[in-house]
Amino acid sequence: MDIRKENIDDLNAVISIKIEPVDYQDRVNSILKNYRKQANIPGFRKGAVPFGMIKKMHGKAVLAEEINKILVDNLYQYIDAEKLQVLGNPIPNKEEKPLEDLEDGESFEFKYDVGLSPEFDVKLSDKVKMDYFKITIDDELLDKYVNDLARRYGSMKEVEVAGEEDMINGSLDELDENGEKVEGGIHHHTSIAINYLENDKSKKALVGKKIGESIEMDPRDFSKGEADLAAMLNVDRDKLDQVGNRFRFTVKKIHELTPTSVDQEFFDKLFGPGAVSNEEEFRAKLSEDLAQTLENDSDKLLIKQLQDKLKDKLKLTLPDEFLKRWLILTNEEVTEENIDSDYDNFSEGMKWQLIENQIVRESELKVEYAEALERTKSLFQAQMAQYGSEVGDEELENAAKNYLEKNEESRRIYEQLMFEKLLKLYKETLNLKTKEVSFDDFVKLATGNAPKKGILDSLSNLVKM
Repeated sequence: MDIRKENIDDLNAVISIKIEPVDYQDRVNSILKNYRKQANIPGFRKGAVPFGMIKKMHGKAVLAEEINKILVDNLYQYIDAEKLQVLGNPIPNKEEKPLEDLEDGESFEFKYDVGLSPEFDVKLSDKVKMDYFKITIDDELLDKYVNDLARRYGSMKEVEVAGEEDMINGSLDELDENGEKVEGGIHHHTSIAINYLENDKSKKALVGKKIGESIEMDPRDFSKGEADLAAMLNVDRDKLDQVGNRFRFTVKKIHELTPTSVDQEFFDKLFGPGAVSNEEEFRAKLSEDLAQTLENDSDKLLIKQLQDKLKDKLKLTLPDEFLKRWLILTNEEVTEENIDSDYDNFSEGMKWQLIENQIVRESELKVEYAEALERTKSLFQAQMAQYGSEVGDEELENAAKNYLEKNEESRRIYEQLMFEKLLKLYKETLNLKTKEVSFDDFVKLATGNAPKKGILDSLSNLVKM
């Protein structure tokens, strides 16, 4: 067997694998002999079917399967041994003939196209200057937070007519150009909080509406950003550009919300009995919690702006045509007709992943199993505490080990720990200048938009990574 690589350019290469009969015939014949032992064919005793007949019946299929196994095993062993930084997976060259057409006893040469990662260094240091935006917690912001919490923990009752502060539950139906319901189109039940709408025209369209009444609307005028719109319509974010702008919203229920009283009962409900005993302590406790939440958003904005800064500085290029072919071959929803619609987003995400991976290598960061185990135990312990349950140390450790070993979701534990290590690295290494900004200004920096009325909604996934 002979394996070699030919570089097409810095980002593309072809790996050729030449297979001789000596590489596959023993494997193929061994499998066919086993087939012969098990074969039940009328006119022959079991195990006495002529080998030539078995080979004629199964030879090509077995040859194709074994050749494929040999190719895959040796291809990835070669990539690993040569330490090639490949993107996606190798793709059979367009000129390759199907494995089913191969004939036993011949020599074969197979070629695979591969996309290569660009070579670059990041080398983070204090020469990289960044602003770190810290949100100022003033009385106005705290008042908004208290009011939002009071509404969230308030009571609701059904009413017949929608008011400016009410929540409307209804159904959305996609319409065609004639105003008729699209057969097989989008149909979804959703809720709209009138007081959180930013479009005054949208508010006026709903205020005064009664149960059973409808309006024609563009859902984009009644939502906040892509995530909100996707949830409203129950469609994937990457398919929003295919969604029309004509829908019928039919009112099903109207809820009037009365905020709860800001009293001791409310304090106990939020923080537990006796944790705070007056409004001053309550606001101080809320301020601490809010500061932690806002710091998380400040951290996310720092990373987002670092992404933009490093991508702009490094100007990485990718083997775009190879990656497009790979995406089309490996994803049923991606076709030659739609590949260009979202490729830029995929490309930008991959560039940052490459940069982050290089930072991890340069800084020799890694997450140890012991760290993941302790984090998993802490999460389980906190979860049990919510239900008033206590778990012994041995039982807790066994549960955590079982989760890490058998649950596919356990990778999120490692990802979160690595995120924390990277964030710590950025804060300790970069030349950060802290700038205090108002909440409204921070929202504009993070999203490019003015904040919603409700601070809780503005804080929810404020910075999109």
